[in-house]
Amino acid sequence: MDIILDFFKYIIGLGVTVMMPIIITILGVIFRKKISVAFKAGLTVGVGFVGLGVITSLMLTTITPVTKALVENYNFKLTATDIGWGVGSSLAWGTEVVPFVFVAIIATNILMIAFKWTKTMDVDIWNYWQPLFIASALYLTTGSMIIAILSSIINMAIIFKIADWTQKDVENVLGLEGISLPQIQTTGWALVGYPMNWLLGKIPGVRKINWSTEKVQSRLGIFGEPMLMGLIIGGGLAAIAQMPLSQVLQTGVTIAASLVLIPRMVSLLMDGLTVISEAAHEFMEKRFPGRELFIGLDSAVGIGHPFVLSLGLLMIPITLILAFILPGNKVLPLADLTALPFYMIFAIVPSKGNLFRGIFTGIVIVIITLYLSGAAAPLMTELAGQIGYNIPKDAVEVTSLAVGTQWYTWIVYYGLHWFGGIL
Repeated sequence: MDIILDFFKYIIGLGVTVMMPIIITILGVIFRKKISVAFKAGLTVGVGFVGLGVITSLMLTTITPVTKALVENYNFKLTATDIGWGVGSSLAWGTEVVPFVFVAIIATNILMIAFKWTKTMDVDIWNYWQPLFIASALYLTTGSMIIAILSSIINMAIIFKIADWTQKDVENVLGLEGISLPQIQTTGWALVGYPMNWLLGKIPGVRKINWSTEKVQSRLGIFGEPMLMGLIIGGGLAAIAQMPLSQVLQTGVTIAASLVLIPRMVSLLMDGLTVISEAAHEFMEKRFPGRELFIGLDSAVGIGHPFVLSLGLLMIPITLILAFILPGNKVLPLADLTALPFYMIFAIVPSKGNLFRGIFTGIVIVIITLYLSGAAAPLMTELAGQIGYNIPKDAVEVTSLAVGTQWYTWIVYYGLHWFGGIL
């Protein structure tokens, strides 16, 4: 079993920048593209992911000290510290369920495509950690491998259907043709984002407010450009965090660069993916007329929209304020604050890029996330101890906003946990 686990860890350790070119090249050959064309498409995707990773990493490295300073300078006293998604991922990939759940997820995807239950072909194996986390938690708390595997099948079947349902908006709003986003912690929020957009569209006065990219740029002129918005938001956050002037300026310029360069890296990545997407369409049309096939990718490709990234950054101080004022909240947001842009995609997409509605939807998403992260804290603390994580000395419990964002998986968790208890 250790050899199998080490193999999966090795594959995951290669990272998206190595494995995606290999996967895309293989898909290109399967879809009857010349090896040279498929290889070039795969390499282009790899280069795009490298660029996206470098810029995203730079942005996160720059904004992390700002979020820590916000927490320290405003003296937030909460008992469950957000230690980040990495611990949840480490737990997910470190248990005996990994090979069985991994195969179950792939088999579920293949069977759903074969029976026309989904159009999404999920190649984003790195984010399998999300269903794996719940599966691992169920295995460690119930001892049942069957229940653990069943949870992953249910959770992924749900997200494949949501990814199909939201694909046209992902294509039209985010510009990702033929791409879907089957990530639980991102696309799962579509089930909140669309009802919120509908509700806001029914409120007199509010329904007429439309802060779209075009309208903001036309009203604010140069200050509505992504570059200037990044400068203002990044510099403003650093100033609120009481950081030195030099760091305020550096943060502003880095975030400005991120808002300009991330869309360009996504565009480069899409150059390679378009070749495979078109090949998949032609392949399916010849053999299965009328069938569509979407390529399921990491939600990182979705933060190229300037308002997604802007909203994610704006939600950092809002999240801290909510954490402080919400009755019964015990979660101190910290490590996962920088991941907020990924969680905000479906706060923006349902309204076709309306930042005003995105803010209100984002607040609802954060409130739900804080309470769920708090509810998960005892379990997360216990499981973190089992993998040898050193709990911060100031923390009574540990948790992760990322774990809280996987909201519907907790319904599955508690349902199957109860079911396992009566067997």
